[in-house]
Amino acid sequence: MRESPYVRSLPYHLPPVIGFAVVMAVTGPFGTYEHMDLVRRLAYFGIIGILSWLQVVLLAAWFGGIEPIDRWPVAGRMALVGVLAAVPSTFEIIIVQSWLGRPIPLSMAPQLFPETAFLTVVISVVIGLFVEQRLRANADAERARVAALAQPQPDAPGPASPDFFRRIPPALGRDLLALEMEDHYLRIHTALGSDLVLLRLRDALTELAPGRGRQVHRSWWVAEGAIASVERTAGRLVLVLRNGLRVPVSKTYRDQVKEAGWLVG
Repeated sequence: MRESPYVRSLPYHLPPVIGFAVVMAVTGPFGTYEHMDLVRRLAYFGIIGILSWLQVVLLAAWFGGIEPIDRWPVAGRMALVGVLAAVPSTFEIIIVQSWLGRPIPLSMAPQLFPETAFLTVVISVVIGLFVEQRLRANADAERARVAALAQPQPDAPGPASPDFFRRIPPALGRDLLALEMEDHYLRIHTALGSDLVLLRLRDALTELAPGRGRQVHRSWWVAEGAIASVERTAGRLVLVLRNGLRVPVSKTYRDQVKEAGWLVG
């Protein structure tokens, strides 16, 4: 499974989550000041904060791979994530507060849910916008690097032609295996790993020579020589690449893939 940008950004979220828990513990909102001492409030908001945060991140990573939700605006997608994350968070609040403070019956869950959902939606949207900003910053840096590489040398006869391989970070090498659309970005998969760039798949295919590979799905392109095996399960066709990556083949492209001889074996 690919590494989501939400999962990759986990270390950047932790300090604000801890800071939020400390502020909440000191101020003691929602009646916690009257029913818990400072140590218990720190434990309470720390546990609830970390659990809610992880639920939001994992749901965001999951939704990032589901069509057509992956093409929704970030705020809308993350608002949905926040509402869904509020369901387990509501019961976690009941359990943890009953353990550290005063008991709360499970029958209170419907009354607690709207307040919990408001908080998790706010947290989700903030996380989504933060990740989007980081992706854009990385993409801008990548575009600047590519633009610098594309500048013609003083003795060059003319401007350099578009070359997709300039977009691949040097650490990933040049053994290109596949391209994947992800959250309005393009994930480049090589034998050494993967990374995101701000580029549409159709623009990437324009920069790549036609003989280098072919599109197998609305969101996937696979390079020649990248396939290790083919799996057929319940009518679904999956290409397994040399690095273990599994790429679905849609019905739209199945005949073209077959004609290319990629389904032998």
